[in-house]
Amino acid sequence: MSSSRAAGDADAMSQQLNEPLRAARAKLLSRAAELRDRRARVQADLARRTEPLPRDAPDAAIAVENDEVLSAIEAAARAELAHIDAALERMDEGVFGICESCAQPIEPQRLEAVPYAVRCGRCAKAA
Repeated sequence: MSSSRAAGDADAMSQQLNEPLRAARAKLLSRAAELRDRRARVQADLARRTEPLPRDAPDAAIAVENDEVLSAIEAAARAELAHIDAALERMDEGVFGICESCAQPIEPQRLEAVPYAVRCGRCAKAA
């Protein structure tokens, strides 16, 4: 086998191995963009840029309750963004998809469902 053919085969294999990683990165980046947009909309609503607090006491109470829900949505988005940022960092470090507990690969179906997972299914159940 010629060295150029061997190099071509190695490049093709490298691309095949990197394709799931590229797909996971794209999925994480897409989700991060969605979450940043959600946070911006929630923050705008909480700042009353779109609608001021009603003057009527019962309506104001409902608005305050809605603000509490919006705050919870914003906190959840912020937490998920932190997980995504950590997953992207693990990708850059070359340890993405490796269980933090047992150092074994995380199941592909688990990463498909939760692309920022840090533990394999067995270790996640044990935790």
